[in-house]
Amino acid sequence: MSIRRDEVASARWRRAGQWLSSRPWVEPAARFLRRPQSEAELALWAIAVAGMAVGFVFGLWPALDLSFSGLFYDAAQRSWPWARDPLVLAIRDFNAFVTRAIVAAAAIALIFAAAGGRSFAFMSPRVALFLLATLAAAPGLIANVVLKSHWGRPRPIEVTAFGGSLDFVPWWSPFGGCDSNCSFVSGEASSAFWLLAAAILLPERYRLAAVAAAIVYGMVIGLSRVAMGGHFLSDVLLAGVFTALAIWLLYGMLFRWRAQPES
Repeated sequence: MSIRRDEVASARWRRAGQWLSSRPWVEPAARFLRRPQSEAELALWAIAVAGMAVGFVFGLWPALDLSFSGLFYDAAQRSWPWARDPLVLAIRDFNAFVTRAIVAAAAIALIFAAAGGRSFAFMSPRVALFLLATLAAAPGLIANVVLKSHWGRPRPIEVTAFGGSLDFVPWWSPFGGCDSNCSFVSGEASSAFWLLAAAILLPERYRLAAVAAAIVYGMVIGLSRVAMGGHFLSDVLLAGVFTALAIWLLYGMLFRWRAQPES
């Protein structure tokens, strides 16, 4: 009798395996879940894991955002002291300067190449196009156009927990009381994490250290915005995830997935 039950169970498992193997999504999912085979796959894994971890943690425990922002809020004075701190303001200005400097260099490289001049040794037209495209896609389109303009999450300075008039909402809710230029995600943090685009273009021996430095830089700029009451921690972390994903995709389009010439 037990042999018969074992045969029935085995047949069911075989049918389940046949059904799964016939699904169109199984092969891509299996390719993604297998061990990363290249630097690009490892990077995508890291972005996906970071995004899921941040999303789940701050989605399940949204009060973490309030607790972290509360570290920088002076309840007695009902103010954000770091918003007037000269060092924090200087850090914010420095990030704006770095962004403009890279954009200017990329634009000059493209104009020079379009005018028939030789490509700059430090920045080819493709590299310049990649830098400008990633800036337009991540801090520009994703952060400022798609999310901040339509995702109604109030900033910390606007919520009732910190003396404002609007209710706090977790990162995943677009139904907060903010009408425009809202908290999710941080545009300035996205522009800081955008330096990942420059980091991955460096020679391989410098790349890992440059990527780590870009992540630290993005976190410093992002935390300065948290300290000023402009964003929650999840706004900063997910800005980094979205920016890194946009960079990964555009790098693939311009460099990794270029069509090979026919032999």
